[in-house]
Amino acid sequence: RGLPPRTVDGLLRPLLGALLSDPALGTSSRVADLVLRSYARGRLCLPAAGLAAVPAQLAEGLPAGTLRLGVRVTSVAADGVQTAAHGRVAARAVVLATDAQSAALLLPGLRVPDFHPVTTYFHAADRSPLDEPVLLLDADRPQGRPALSHSLVLSDLHPSYAPPGRALVATTVLGRRRFDQGGPAGYEPVLRRRLVHLYGSAAAHWEFLTVRHVPDAVPAMPPPHNFRRPVRLLAGLYVCGDHRDTSTVQGALVSGRRAAQAVLRDLRVPATATAAEAA
Repeated sequence: RGLPPRTVDGLLRPLLGALLSDPALGTSSRVADLVLRSYARGRLCLPAAGLAAVPAQLAEGLPAGTLRLGVRVTSVAADGVQTAAHGRVAARAVVLATDAQSAALLLPGLRVPDFHPVTTYFHAADRSPLDEPVLLLDADRPQGRPALSHSLVLSDLHPSYAPPGRALVATTVLGRRRFDQGGPAGYEPVLRRRLVHLYGSAAAHWEFLTVRHVPDAVPAMPPPHNFRRPVRLLAGLYVCGDHRDTSTVQGALVSGRRAAQAVLRDLRVPATATAAEAA
């Protein structure tokens, strides 16, 4: 596109790596175009009460007694599910809304993609080192340094993410790496030295809170990537999740909407019907 190499290597590559959780940039270029478009047109945002607030908000609109928690499903069919300790639950339609690996266990034959691991370190600071909600990219990391992808002061997005008078910093490391006997937490002192380079000397005194390592965090999307994998397997049986669309929160929501529309069509329920009528 005529961009100078400094812009490509210093901004575009690290930004795409962060947005796709793919430091090697093996993702389909069509997906890259989509996430860049979304990033350019939108802005950073998080639910004030954490990501769990999204399903909680959806659950609030359901009729009383609809939602059952702590029930483990062992098999699924178009007319119901079998559970480990609660017998069989009959249904007019079954929607399997899980991660790709769980879906394949219940429906053998479903495609299981490769995954990009994500490791996130959380630190508490006395004050925000940035005072603005921006994504800080590590675009010039020296050879041999940890593959720090990006860092963000979560409490600058919304103050509820940290106690009053403190700031919460989340730093993400991408790619597969072998941790020593201390695991991901044992890598934190090395990572902190890079945070000092990015944020300044104050980072040396931040309190290390915890680290979350998710080896199968993001389904890989190598080319050619199908943006619209079928959500309707057969009448009465549907599957949705980020592995059926794009490997993003938005992709998971879009696939869920597609599955819901397919259920309504098959059951001949008007899309404007209330949840109680559809049930």
